Amino acid sequence: MEASNNQQQKKEPSVHRPCAFDKMEGLVREMQDPENGVPVRSQKQFLTSIPSAFMGYDLIEWLMERLSIEESVEAVHIANQLCQYGYFFPVNDSKTLTVRDDSSLYRFQTPCYWPWQHKIPDNMEYAIYLAKRTLRNKQRHALEDYEIEALNSLRRNLQNKWDMIQLQAEEQVRLSKERKKGDKIVSDSQERAFWRVYRPPPGCLSSLEVTPVPTRFHPGLSRPPSRKRTITDLQREVALLKNSLTRTRIKVSAAIENFNSYFETYMEYDPMFVQPQPSNPWITDDQTFWQLNSPLVEIPTEKRVKRWALSMEELMSDPTGLQEFTQYLRKEYSHENIRFWLAVKDLRHSFQAKIPDKVNEIFREFLAPGAPCEINIDGKTMEKVHQEMKNPNRFTFDSAAEHVYTLLLKKDCYPRFIRSDQYRNLLASGVQPSQKKMVFFRGTSEKESFFDFDFDLGPNSDNEHVATSCCNRRRGRREWRW
Repeated sequence: MEASNNQQQKKEPSVHRPCAFDKMEGLVREMQDPENGVPVRSQKQFLTSIPSAFMGYDLIEWLMERLSIEESVEAVHIANQLCQYGYFFPVNDSKTLTVRDDSSLYRFQTPCYWPWQHKIPDNMEYAIYLAKRTLRNKQRHALEDYEIEALNSLRRNLQNKWDMIQLQAEEQVRLSKERKKGDKIVSDSQERAFWRVYRPPPGCLSSLEVTPVPTRFHPGLSRPPSRKRTITDLQREVALLKNSLTRTRIKVSAAIENFNSYFETYMEYDPMFVQPQPSNPWITDDQTFWQLNSPLVEIPTEKRVKRWALSMEELMSDPTGLQEFTQYLRKEYSHENIRFWLAVKDLRHSFQAKIPDKVNEIFREFLAPGAPCEINIDGKTMEKVHQEMKNPNRFTFDSAAEHVYTLLLKKDCYPRFIRSDQYRNLLASGVQPSQKKMVFFRGTSEKESFFDFDFDLGPNSDNEHVATSCCNRRRGRREWRW
């Protein structure tokens, strides 16, 4: 029986954790070597003696010698990593897990509290620890504010188990009284450092934070059996590879050129690079910018009209541009295209109960034989629409809308609109807002420039006295402003 148990223990792999923890634990065990490790002894500080502690510069010196490190900065970084993972901790500062290259004192953590030695502690163990501290000396073992909130929350969530938690806490307090004073101080500090790593204060990061998506495979473990691939999987993979062959591949240099061209084109309209005209309303409290750039305006600005010529998407995304484009198509007797496209766009955002009625209404107005606003689409697209009409939904006319938008509006109507007299007149009559000076308000209706102050020095006045008083007045206003 024992042989079978030994064989099972040998078969179970010991690499259920990242390999970095094996390296860190090996380094920490070398540090704890009584002869060649970091010197650990009782340190005297003021009038007290601190047992089982070592100094920060002893640790840094040992790391530099053991790892052949030339600069102490690298050794301090390694020491900080070991401290944040809970292999040792500061003695006098339980809030921050950092190592300094000075005479500050640190203490090694007991191996049973090392990370990945056992399962992650649960809320019940944390509740026992907090309850145990409430039963001890309040001056030495008082709870922090975040620990009091955690204790109250755990008392509510574990209400059915709280009697058992309280009994275990009382039993642990009773057993701790039987220990020696030095051992009690060391064990208490080690337990507090352990929970400082696993339950850090608010705003502090934990190096042992669990990933939201756990890893399914660990090095050294046998891989889980993979599902056999079926014919459907292979057909799907073949279709994916064929689609990949038809995709347009672009070089990185060409992509960078495209990004650069896009940036140069739209930089003029980016308020982070170009100051908006006439002024930034968030800074100057002037609403002229909002009025000139309202969704629907009678006379758009010249800069806004120029943006319509960049692409059809810019024109269609602007309500004023869409209105002007619709008026132009009405003059050209082809406004049914834009009306159909807007109707399909409205259909996509309609209530589900109204979709069947709207589908039939759009079909009768734009696609049925002899419709009042019949659009011109090819037979293949019409056939696809008829198939979709059997089961009406909000995407029934997407193929027809794409045909109208791409072939009729974007490639035919939009270029004619940009070359038309209507667009030229809009560009010529566009508003050109002038940039306004930045002014500062002093709590009244009077506006005064930041540095401009006018001094009216008469011929009979004391120039020096008046200039001095004005400078004092100006200095006082500046101090009041800031």
